[in-house]
Parts: sequence; structure tokens; C-alpha cells
Amino acid sequence: HEQNVRLYIIANVPRDTKFQPRTRNEIKACEWFSIADLPANRKDVTPKLKMGVSPNAFFMVLPFVKR
Repeated sequence: HEQNVRLYIIANVPRDTKFQPRTRNEIKACEWFSIADLPANRKDVTPKLKMGVSPNAFFMVLPFVKR
């Protein structure tokens, strides 16, 4: 089954903004990451080294990241 996926990048959102999903279990977590620190591929260790987060955690973002 094909599924459309979108990534929204919104500038100038204050870091103390409280995000509140309207559907239960819709979003597991919401965290801030620098765009420059996002992994370019599944084997990119940049997020692990800089933020302690596995590149696999960004599997939904990877199709949108080009370097």
C-alpha cells in the first residue's frame, strides 16, 4: 500500500511551545533537532555522536534529507 508522508519544517517556533496531539497515541514524542544534525542515511552516526540518538530513530525523516 502506498502512503503519502509529509515533513513540515516551520521556522521561528519558540522552543518552549507545548505541542498537544489531538488523537491518543498519535505522536510518541516531540523533540527539537538542528537540521544540520539530521542523519543523511541509516549509517550516518552524526545524531548518535551529537545527540545520543540512533539514526534509525529518524527513519521517517531520511527520505526528505539531502546533502
